[in-house]
Amino acid sequence: RVQVIHYEIIIVGGGPAGLAAASGAEANGFRYVVLERAPHIADTIFNYQARKAVMCEPAPIPTLGGFPFRGGSRESLLEEWRRLADERRLNIRYKAEVKAIRRDGERFAVTIAGGEQLSSDKVIVAMGTQGNPRRLGVPGEELPHVQFRLGDPADYGDKDVLVVGAGDAGLEIAIALSDENRVGLIVRTAEITRANESLTREVLSRAARGQMRIYYEASVLRVEEREADLSVRGETVRIIADAIFLKLGAEPPRKFLEAAGVQYSGARPLLNAKHETSVPGLFLIGSAGGADLIKLAVNEAFEVVEHIAGRDVEPADEALLRERLPFWEGTVSERLGEIRSAVPLLAAAEEPLVRSMFLTASVREYADGETIFCQNDFGNEFMIVAAGRVGLTCVREGKSDEVPVAELTTGNFFGEMSLISGRRRNATARAIGPTRLIVIPRKAILRLMANAPRVKSLIDEAFLLRALSGYLFPNVPESLLEQLAALATVTELPKGTVVFREGDAADSIHLIRSGMVKISRQLGAKEVVLSYLVAGNVFGEAALLPRAIRTATVTAIFPSQLITISGRSLEEFLERYPQLREMAVRKAEENRVASLVAEATPETSGVLEELIREEVVMGTHTLLIDEHLCVRCNHCVEACQGVHDDGQARISLTGIRFYNLLAPNSCWQCENPLCMLDCPPDAIARDPRGEVYIKSSCIGCGNCERNCPYDNIFMVHKKEKFSLFGCIASLFQPSREATTEQSVAVKCDLCRGIRGGPACVRHCPTGAAIRLTPGEYREVVAEMVARGNAG
Repeated sequence: RVQVIHYEIIIVGGGPAGLAAASGAEANGFRYVVLERAPHIADTIFNYQARKAVMCEPAPIPTLGGFPFRGGSRESLLEEWRRLADERRLNIRYKAEVKAIRRDGERFAVTIAGGEQLSSDKVIVAMGTQGNPRRLGVPGEELPHVQFRLGDPADYGDKDVLVVGAGDAGLEIAIALSDENRVGLIVRTAEITRANESLTREVLSRAARGQMRIYYEASVLRVEEREADLSVRGETVRIIADAIFLKLGAEPPRKFLEAAGVQYSGARPLLNAKHETSVPGLFLIGSAGGADLIKLAVNEAFEVVEHIAGRDVEPADEALLRERLPFWEGTVSERLGEIRSAVPLLAAAEEPLVRSMFLTASVREYADGETIFCQNDFGNEFMIVAAGRVGLTCVREGKSDEVPVAELTTGNFFGEMSLISGRRRNATARAIGPTRLIVIPRKAILRLMANAPRVKSLIDEAFLLRALSGYLFPNVPESLLEQLAALATVTELPKGTVVFREGDAADSIHLIRSGMVKISRQLGAKEVVLSYLVAGNVFGEAALLPRAIRTATVTAIFPSQLITISGRSLEEFLERYPQLREMAVRKAEENRVASLVAEATPETSGVLEELIREEVVMGTHTLLIDEHLCVRCNHCVEACQGVHDDGQARISLTGIRFYNLLAPNSCWQCENPLCMLDCPPDAIARDPRGEVYIKSSCIGCGNCERNCPYDNIFMVHKKEKFSLFGCIASLFQPSREATTEQSVAVKCDLCRGIRGGPACVRHCPTGAAIRLTPGEYREVVAEMVARGNAG
């Protein structure tokens, strides 16, 4: 009979988490063994590209337990950890792949390749996830130039390389190859949100310097021998690709862990505060448990070994989070427990995710009646009522009086409309009595939504409920609308997609979750554009009328997301609540009348079509110049130069021309400003009124200039302000060699902080220059064109 060797602790995986656990076990005198399937330590890092820099993140959190990890190159870390394993004589068995873990009474039976079985009291699983990389699922990905890892960047030079994936690993490969190659980075979303901040800043800086190109809202459609077809913001683009690296993450070892008895909640294993699974004595640390960063995994290893040794240890982020949560008592876990018990949204995410979110979130207090934000403000913060009440009011279209919309109590959240649609606040929020809010930055809540599907679902449901209430069924209790919202589906549409055509059966109603659509009709051989709708609006109300057909064609102007409710579901809902039918039909009738008015003024259709085609509709304060009134005096440019301390004009009399109008190169203050997405020092901000402005912290990286689709941001050299003292002082100072001044970005900020408003408009002697808001585009621009035609 073969004797089974028994250990107090078996550690599965010899990466940094496993080594840290082994180091702690050795220091505590445990009988232990590390089982590593590779012939070397830290297989994931061993397979990193040569000389890859490994970050020590998150920076504010210390590394516990004395395990050596300060960040550095792949080679330096591997050497340091080999030396540690030798000096501390860590008990590591190489080429020992674990095939099964089974609870056997009070002990664990661990089976390794070849059938050998070991026994232990505790098991710490520190496995990585890199053995099961995710694939694209598109034609051609099996070609040999499509790879999952980069060996040595030096093997590539003067190549066209495509990196797919905007996590840490994808950004690291893009950085490593960008010095000697032409690199393209595929980002699935509109911005980089999931990578650590230092890598993100480096990638954005390199993109700004022209060392790589970033494709946002992009995906791979097809791979060929030296080319790839991409979908970029709804349009198909073919690019050259000598090599393609897929960094889409990896599938965790879920089947292996479930076979060991580990239970899951959604995509994540159930773990307690001690990182113990649903199987007593079986612990899970590192990336398989959700800790994707090395520092977090090392800290978890220390905490688990200390727990096994019978000692309590304070988590590494404890002190920092206590400072961020001053209004609650107890440990951070107890404070988070109290918060999550009062806030269903945060209860829908596991504690580690909420804990991570609070590293960037804040808690603010407001006095009774204090305004939190105003209707039509812009904002990038998502808010949760932690204590007190918040009243939401709004001014309806065409009205002047504020009307109450809702009163939110503890546990409710708001700000999701701006978060999802990227548009202005649709209500004013004020504190009712002393109120405490949890304020979450946009990136942090997006990260939470990405990792906790139930959180995303709750926010999406609230968005739909509040949009239905605000547009179709005002003052109807959410409890009724929830029945209708439950029947909705979400669809993503590329640019140019026709949602439905004139003459189709009216069988559904649609809410624009994000993006923009145009509404048009066919009059003879001519398409007449009636209007355009932005995120938050509903269209297709004809489905509310019996046997109705579509009276217009609806087309996505930009990549858009629609929430759709079928006509049958809507009809069944209205049959249950017939009192709601009247208000819905009234709204449909209002839209029908508006369409008739638009048809009766066909001269404005062409104007609106041009505004859409040239994307002027994206602007919130667009400068237009009537070239029939303009006398070319250049006063607008000179006035712009004169009112800014740096003497730099924010306007150039080049730009987009249509009819007798010029939309000059001057910032439109877009509702969804792409320039703000990737500013490394966060030097571009938007104030609540909508003015997008550049702060003095600009480093001149040029990302904003590159990201602006309309060429309305200029990179210039700083100009020193004239002073008499400076001129006199320079006479007595030794001459200095000329140096290259750093470029900075400048753009129109609507003369922010300057009395009287935009100087370009104020100093135009003929009234040719005007600033327009979206509500003025159709009528005012049509009038300008008509005046120009008459002239």
